[in-house]
Amino acid sequence: MGKESSYGLKRGVVTFWELVFQSLSFTAPGIAALATLSGAVAFAYGSAPLSVILAALGVASAAYAVYEFSLKVASSGGYYRYIERGFGPRVGAWSGWLYILYAGVAATPFIYLETALAVQYGLSELGINLPSWSWFPLGIADALLALVLPYLGIKPSVKYMLWTGMIEIAALMLGGAIIIALSPKPWDPLVFTPAYAPGGWSGVGMGLVFAFTAFAGWGSMTFLGAEAKEAHVNIRRGVIAVVLLLSVFFIFMMYALIIGWGPSNASTYFQYFIPGITEAVKYGLLPIAILWMILVTNSGFTDTMAILNAVARDMYTMAKDSALPQWLSMTHPRYKTPHRALVLDTVIGLALFTALGWTLGPLNAFLITGLWGGIATSIEHLLINIALPLYSRKRDFFKWTHVVIPAIASILYIFVLYATAVTTAISLPVIVAVTFLVAWFIITGVISWKKPVVPRLEEGEEL
Repeated sequence: MGKESSYGLKRGVVTFWELVFQSLSFTAPGIAALATLSGAVAFAYGSAPLSVILAALGVASAAYAVYEFSLKVASSGGYYRYIERGFGPRVGAWSGWLYILYAGVAATPFIYLETALAVQYGLSELGINLPSWSWFPLGIADALLALVLPYLGIKPSVKYMLWTGMIEIAALMLGGAIIIALSPKPWDPLVFTPAYAPGGWSGVGMGLVFAFTAFAGWGSMTFLGAEAKEAHVNIRRGVIAVVLLLSVFFIFMMYALIIGWGPSNASTYFQYFIPGITEAVKYGLLPIAILWMILVTNSGFTDTMAILNAVARDMYTMAKDSALPQWLSMTHPRYKTPHRALVLDTVIGLALFTALGWTLGPLNAFLITGLWGGIATSIEHLLINIALPLYSRKRDFFKWTHVVIPAIASILYIFVLYATAVTTAISLPVIVAVTFLVAWFIITGVISWKKPVVPRLEEGEEL
């Protein structure tokens, strides 16, 4: 088992704004606006802004559940601990596996692919054509470089995210405002309706999968509960700040990019993968296009760090609770990071990145891992929404809003799952993604039933 000094995270070192930018960086505002949301447009076309608004509404109502849970629970287990507290050990264990699916199995190869493709496609718009296979070394470089700072400690990674994240958001919104101003038709209210979506609401629903994927990570600060200063207070404040910032940013940027492209032409949007760079060049904004390319590359890098920070702590806490091998509960004796979980998740991500990218092609692999992430995070938040009233009744702080407000998010998450089930769009990625998901749910469900967690709460984890 090792020496006692090899256990435990560094407590009380992450500040409020570092928590905020852990979550913002997980969403990767730059690369999400310019690349992830192209996945939403692939399904919703010119109605993608409506998908983003619905996602913002869902995230805001889901954030209420996280806010209320954080009054009592601040844990390195994050969502897993919330669900375990509400449902008990078996469902808790399954939700931990579900987060591993979302952030470990889906999000790491997804962001490697997204970063690599964004660089490849973006540079081509600037007149620099890389070889078609360049997505592979670019993704590997992102994976290996992004492991360094999280391995060396929580502070180096969140400090880097804070300073570069502020620049990223400001620069993208400035460029978006200029594109709207230069567009032939700066205002088109129909983008906020299903009018442009193939299949109407079904197309909007599939677009919602990728809109949720763009927002995904907004609550990842909860996994720094053991390391945050005044965690129970700062996580509550941080959740509000993150949801407000992301909602304004993504709605604005999706509108700007669709208007700049032309809503009726949006069927061609996804073919360019990172069409924001194309638009910047089209409107004569070459300096902004170059700046965006630099920020997009950095955005993928910081997103990878934030993903590793969160999923490694989910795995670390599950290992402490005996749901995973206990060697994953060991932290680095000097840096106090869950270094083994960090390395394992990087290896898993690289394996899937390689296998899916070379067998199905990087664009299909991007869509498949994006669907995994969107569906897994939808189910995870459904469980949190239901766990809140169960937990608040046990702890005698139940309010009717614990049922009503999260129900808004739950309806949207169910809509995402329904739209995925009935869609016929881009059949190969959908079929592969859903087949894998069903197998994951069944296998991990059996494991969780036979080997439920044995919760081992740290001091101050639950009030």
